[in-house]
Amino acid sequence: MAAEERLIGQDQRGALCLLWLAHPPLNALSRPLLAALAAALTKAETDPSVQAVVLATEGPQFSAGIEARDLGQVDNGPLHPVVTQIEAMTKPVVAALQGNVLGGGLELALACHGRVAHAGVRLGFPEIALGLLPVAGGGQRLARLVGAPVSLHMLLEGKGLSAAEALAMGLVDDVVDDVVEGAAGPLARAEALAAKLSQLPVTPSLARRDGLRDPIAYQSAVTEARKRLAGTALPAPDAVVDCVEAALLLPAAQGLAFEAAQSEAMAESPEALALRHAFVAERRALALPTALATPEASGDPPALARVTLLGTGGLVPEVVLQALSAGLALRLIGPDRAALAAVLQHVAARQEAMAAEGRISAAAREADWARLVAVLPTEPDAPTDLVLVTPDAPRIARLSGPALALGGLGPVVLHPGLAVGALAMLAITPDAAVEPQIAAVTLARQLGWKLLLQGKGAAMDQRLRLALSRAVAVLEAEGTTRAQVLSALAAQGMAALRPKAAGDIKAHPDTEAEGIVEFCRAALMSEGLRLLEEKVARRPSDIDAAALLSRLMPRWLGGPMFQADLIGLMALRADLRTRAQSHAQLFTAPAIVDRLIAQGQRLSDLNRG
Repeated sequence: MAAEERLIGQDQRGALCLLWLAHPPLNALSRPLLAALAAALTKAETDPSVQAVVLATEGPQFSAGIEARDLGQVDNGPLHPVVTQIEAMTKPVVAALQGNVLGGGLELALACHGRVAHAGVRLGFPEIALGLLPVAGGGQRLARLVGAPVSLHMLLEGKGLSAAEALAMGLVDDVVDDVVEGAAGPLARAEALAAKLSQLPVTPSLARRDGLRDPIAYQSAVTEARKRLAGTALPAPDAVVDCVEAALLLPAAQGLAFEAAQSEAMAESPEALALRHAFVAERRALALPTALATPEASGDPPALARVTLLGTGGLVPEVVLQALSAGLALRLIGPDRAALAAVLQHVAARQEAMAAEGRISAAAREADWARLVAVLPTEPDAPTDLVLVTPDAPRIARLSGPALALGGLGPVVLHPGLAVGALAMLAITPDAAVEPQIAAVTLARQLGWKLLLQGKGAAMDQRLRLALSRAVAVLEAEGTTRAQVLSALAAQGMAALRPKAAGDIKAHPDTEAEGIVEFCRAALMSEGLRLLEEKVARRPSDIDAAALLSRLMPRWLGGPMFQADLIGLMALRADLRTRAQSHAQLFTAPAIVDRLIAQGQRLSDLNRG
């Protein structure tokens, strides 16, 4: 009972039983929480003094969904029995919703007989991003409540609805606005609705037909969705459309069974496995070590206001643009006036283009140029928070602040991102000082880069891209046209060499195209293994994250190391040895493959710890 009390709060107000989800901060629907909720619901159902139940939350979030370990589980999952229990109750259950109501949290709310939402609520089904479907019949209940267009939008796009949108579409029964009604939240309204429903026959969500009133419009939305999805590489979107259609065509029990079967099939698909791996790999790769995360976690990171760029080559013009956009004051030191002029002209041209697109105002451009100073090494020194030293940096007598390498070599090297939200790499040696690492983290945060740590050497994403480029060059030299190569790669989502190519278009059955993709994928796997052997990558999943975040491979393929494990190391070694007979530079398998095979390990075993 003590464990239940920590997870589910209980109170009775007259004939109303109030239950609170109490698993902060996100109220993830763990097995113990759902077991405690089931016990509390059973108690309320059998208590003659209880006429209705209100399900709320003690914290700001209703629920972010079921725990990751239970994603995709239907028969063995913990959510389905609780949802079924709620819907079968003879006493109405009303959900008081606030914060995020996502995935399994929304399935829980849909099983309730009424829903009252706070104005700031966000309701959604993000499972599609992992190649998954709802696991507890959420698609069937959603479609019966709001119809096909809204259901398809929510289930296929994975984007949340606001409270106002949910009210207009019939997903919630009432919305409470703090601005108008004070900060009481949705609980009081939920209690009132529960009391009202207790005087009426209980109507389960599966018995509702609000969204099925116009079957012609419903079927039309399904047909249009199928047309839009024609040729998609992922199976889950098609399965979503089938489930929404089932809500119209099948009785409720059969619709639930159909959706359960589809949900289980999607969870076991290679694409879903790859997407879940991609999700974990990216989170793991972008998580900073404690020593570097501490400044951010403290809520008071060391802000940078003035940065000196020592050198003008490489990506310096792009870094200048991004730093100015982030509000930093920049001092650019170049070897001569011509080099400085080239950077300034590039920045001016880019800002001119941005102004023409309406992405920057005249006032913002003036403010940027007021913060930019370009000088020669002979000019007097000036205070700075950080000096970024490029490989072509001119020699100066001394640096006026903490220094960090921008590309090139050094104990701490920052390989910059190309835009806000882009991937940046921080290469560090084992004995590197912590201070420049923290400075690099701070700069990356201020410029909006996703920062991935690696060992000493060139940036992992650049090495992978170079390996892919070399593979393409070999194919071209052997008679395959560049158009054929790029078409085959783009059809499999490997669109980094042609960034605007669609990443989710199926390849037509084409033996030659399959051979091109296998050749290029083998080159990426071989280079990934070398990154591990040289200790440039901390773990295999970091290589996958670098490949995915730089769009060398699509998320539904999981990355080169994930693909290597799917093939199996023995089979991969044999394949690489065969290919190395003609192209040793691309495909020679490093010693780490033999070591792992001898130890009976997979690459994924190296991701632990």
